[in-house]
Amino acid sequence: MRGLLNWVVLSGLWVYAPVGMAAEAWVEVTTNSMGDRVLVNQDSIQRSENQVRYWEYRELRRSPSIGVASNQPVYGMMIYRSVNCDANTSRIQRLVLFNPDRQVIRRVDYEKTGGLAESMLGSTGEAAARFVCEQS
Repeated sequence: MRGLLNWVVLSGLWVYAPVGMAAEAWVEVTTNSMGDRVLVNQDSIQRSENQVRYWEYRELRRSPSIGVASNQPVYGMMIYRSVNCDANTSRIQRLVLFNPDRQVIRRVDYEKTGGLAESMLGSTGEAAARFVCEQS
């Protein structure tokens, strides 16, 4: 995945985005009670039968303990996700984690091994899935 991401300005925030995706295509979908923002790139939304794939960016106000980032704090995540709109389930396909200085901590490709998860009602993940399902 090296070389496939570039920095773009999004609502005054610099984020790492897939090459070819304009900053204007990113839309803030929701903000949770801790101030974490979830954005979706509208240009990345692709439907294939009952599956929708898209890029999501999460700006984290506090570093979560994710477990895949060793001992470094994570303050941003680019997620390529597939969603089954009928079943309300999603699967992470790719994940890029960033530190507070916007440096890549880790890249993970889950294309064939990403676990299927049901979106919890009212969660940021459910809000993003609902958004892309309505857009496609």
